[in-house]
Amino acid sequence: MKLHSQFVMMITHIPIDLISDILSRLPAKTVVCLKIVCKSWYNLISDNDFVNCHLERSLATKTNLHFVVATPKFYLQEYDNLEEPIKQNCPVLYSADFDSLDNPVDLSHPYKNCKTPVRVIGSCRGLLLLRVKCGHLLLYNPTTQTYNVLPLLLENKPATEYVHFDYGFGYDSVSRDYKCVRIMQCLFVETGDVMFEVMVYSLRTNCWKRVPDVPCYFRPHGSDIGVLVNEVCHWVGTGIGNVYEHIVTFNLRDETFSRLPLPNLLQNLQFEILHGLYVGMLDGCLCLSANRYPHCDLWVMKEYGVAGSWTKMFTFGTLASVNLTRPLCYSVDKKRLLLKTSLFRLHCFDLETMKHTELMFADWNRDLDAHVYVENLLMLDYAEFIDDFHVPTSKETRKREEQEEEKDKDQELKII
Repeated sequence: MKLHSQFVMMITHIPIDLISDILSRLPAKTVVCLKIVCKSWYNLISDNDFVNCHLERSLATKTNLHFVVATPKFYLQEYDNLEEPIKQNCPVLYSADFDSLDNPVDLSHPYKNCKTPVRVIGSCRGLLLLRVKCGHLLLYNPTTQTYNVLPLLLENKPATEYVHFDYGFGYDSVSRDYKCVRIMQCLFVETGDVMFEVMVYSLRTNCWKRVPDVPCYFRPHGSDIGVLVNEVCHWVGTGIGNVYEHIVTFNLRDETFSRLPLPNLLQNLQFEILHGLYVGMLDGCLCLSANRYPHCDLWVMKEYGVAGSWTKMFTFGTLASVNLTRPLCYSVDKKRLLLKTSLFRLHCFDLETMKHTELMFADWNRDLDAHVYVENLLMLDYAEFIDDFHVPTSKETRKREEQEEEKDKDQELKII
């Protein structure tokens, strides 16, 4: 106790600006632990300006980066009206070292022990957007171990088999707000009619609001997660005629939709010819993975929004009949490229030899998903995980599914 008092007295003579500069260079997990040193440090580290300063320094220097990796964990899901339990896949989320995937740490998100499938559908500035099978969305900060449960949106799906939900997540630097967009698209095949519902969530207001609809129908191929570049979410998919035409965008600042052109060589190609076109982000630039057997081309838009700046950066040979879906990042030395492929696998390409290796993680080589996140000191509403955080039990979930099935049947009868 005496030594602690002497230390506190000593640091009080150091200018606060110097202390702030030093602390902003440390890893966020270390800084969080330093809150207990003294009251002035606690106030400094909790201050929004310092939180933003630390984050911006990490983003500018590309330090304090980690991977969040999802691997499968199987369990037996029991329902009261089933004679035998059903084998379910419940991904486990790990944090791992950037570039190496070493030192995995099991993330303690709120649904960790609930045997409920959880999926990462967005990563932005250190926050993860998680979607739970029971319909919940939550923002989770793996560094501070805090989270926000988003208000529940009911999935009022009409009676049609062509219904899909697409998501986007990002940060609006003008309003300094984290936003999530959910797009529901319904195609009525017999009539050709399309129905949309676009909802946007704001962390600042903690509520959803309806925004103008999508200007065109599109079915994302391979992923329903919008890729964030320049505070704009991007999806690429086929239209009603299964033809690749353009990239659909949603600007988080003015909350409006627009379109970006594809490279000239890829425009108006049929799905069967291209075998998959995926949007991604590489080193801050929008990119496209175009799979045309027996190779895959990686295109990069060097100048955002300029059609003529599309450049073919790499051509990869076949990956044992799997498609390249999106690049994750360059290695620190820029000599390797980490890629996510179809069939839920991760590959690492040596950019000098153009040879690839399949990555193993936690004894699994399949059912992998990975995102990059940066340490962030932001404290969300719930500073610790409470025991009575309600997650629907298997019985409740099954009852809800039965109610939705009955509602769908009623809607079908009305249409007939």
